[in-house]
Amino acid sequence: MVQEYGAVLSALRGWGNVRPTEGGWLARCPVHDDRQGSLLVLAAGDGRVELDCLGGDCDPQDVAAALRLGPENVVVAPPAFEDGPGWLWPGYVPEAGVTVIDGEDGTSALVVALDVAARIAQGSTLPDGQQHRQARGVLALASPQNAQRMTEILAVSGPGADRIEVVEVLGGRGGQRGLRLPADADRLEQLLRERAPDLVVLDLMSLCPYRMPVGRALRALADVAARLGTAVIAVREASKRSGWMAAHRAQEAARPSMAAAVHLVVAGADGALALVPVHTSHWTVMGGLQFQAPGHRPVVWSSRFPHGSGQALAWADVRRRRPASTNARDLLCSLLSAGPVPTRDVLAAAVAAGLAPRTVQRARQQLGVVASKTARGWVLSLPEQGPSGGGALVGGQ
Repeated sequence: MVQEYGAVLSALRGWGNVRPTEGGWLARCPVHDDRQGSLLVLAAGDGRVELDCLGGDCDPQDVAAALRLGPENVVVAPPAFEDGPGWLWPGYVPEAGVTVIDGEDGTSALVVALDVAARIAQGSTLPDGQQHRQARGVLALASPQNAQRMTEILAVSGPGADRIEVVEVLGGRGGQRGLRLPADADRLEQLLRERAPDLVVLDLMSLCPYRMPVGRALRALADVAARLGTAVIAVREASKRSGWMAAHRAQEAARPSMAAAVHLVVAGADGALALVPVHTSHWTVMGGLQFQAPGHRPVVWSSRFPHGSGQALAWADVRRRRPASTNARDLLCSLLSAGPVPTRDVLAAAVAAGLAPRTVQRARQQLGVVASKTARGWVLSLPEQGPSGGGALVGGQ
């Protein structure tokens, strides 16, 4: 058994006072000032363990992060939700309330929201490995301006995307414009009563008139969700002009009326993205989840986010301050570092990252990226690479 759990034991020995006990070990907890060795480490099979701090009641996810252990080493059981609100995704999406997903343009916040909705619609495994029942109905409410974008995202999403119905909603007198909140809250409530979905996904900014505080739209949306018992995932992708942190302040203002609200942010650094909870009204915040959004393929979820919500907010604010040209150069270097990539794949990734084609073109010129026509079509490569991944390449457009 010692050999099977070698990685875990090595991490524990770094803190000292490791001793065997029935079914596992006792060790010092790295989170609180533990001199007695009160961390119970139980063997769960396949080289993984369960962590239970008996002395400081520390969060198992915090303990795992301090020990630098990932999901391949540690089983983190979700908290019990029996005596609280119902959940479509325990700890992340309540059944009767609003889950806000904030992110800057290009962080794939809407893509993530629709991926989660597709999993709930299908009743398939959720991003953190939890299982839940299949939803009765899932709607994606779209304005006339973003209906096509939602349809395109769902077309390349994973199983369950075909169970999501994109509904273009109109408001105002005679339905002459897109839905606006709080002015059209009654029209929205009537639509949801008629359709009776379990989950609704919408782009919050498309429902918020220009210069209208986002908090007012959120309060109206939360009131409708609470009255109907409907789960709502509201995506707020802030542009650089409006400022990412404005979304955080707006959600703070709306929080008192959101009885079962969860606030998530999409943040990242060094090319990695993560969905990180920063607030929940009823429970200790669950851990963040890292993911990749390839652009023209389904979202790929990976390991737990090893940092706290404060670090996620700091990363998001730094990302907001970076010029688009820097993000474009970083994207090209990341995509092309392993070798030539088809031009269409690079463009798809740039669109998913919220980068304009002209910005990507300027970044190509600054880096000296070379285009070449091969049997597979046009490919892009860094100057020191050839179309097969090695050697210099001259020419191409």
